[in-house]
Amino acid sequence: MSLMNVVSPASPASSPSRTNVPAAWRRAVGALRLGTGPLALTGFFLPWATGPGPFAATEFSGFTLVGFAGRLQALDLSVSASATLWAIRLLILGVAITGAWQTVLAPAHHRHFGYPLSGWYLVVSAVALAGIGLVRGGPSVPPVGLGLVIAAGLCFALARALGPGFAGDQPGESTP
Repeated sequence: MSLMNVVSPASPASSPSRTNVPAAWRRAVGALRLGTGPLALTGFFLPWATGPGPFAATEFSGFTLVGFAGRLQALDLSVSASATLWAIRLLILGVAITGAWQTVLAPAHHRHFGYPLSGWYLVVSAVALAGIGLVRGGPSVPPVGLGLVIAAGLCFALARALGPGFAGDQPGESTP
């Protein structure tokens, strides 16, 4: 009977990842994880860029860029130009889809293969969009929508970098 109360090496009580990390740290990483999706979704609908020249007063969000590319696609374009616009529309729309997946899957981040896949898509998209913004406008503060998408990518990357072994990334554990 006395052997039944012995802590096994694989039990959570003896795991250094659960006992050495303060609860506040786990909550902070969990907040990063839970904030990724809403930031990406909000950023998709807020301005990413302003137009050049006569369109300087026009702000373009991810939503308006998808619609604008759709209207351009309706023109009589070559097959390659139409395919390029179609691909651009899907890539931009992927930010909103990723935001939705991150929002839905954040509580089950360790169980679903779509969570890391959509998160890394968001990180790559944020880096690409930040690079385009840097090339297009030089080093400056990005528009609020683009800034939120970049922040969402950063939140996911930080949660993944700081989370394994800390904030419930082991199967069977979850963060508050």
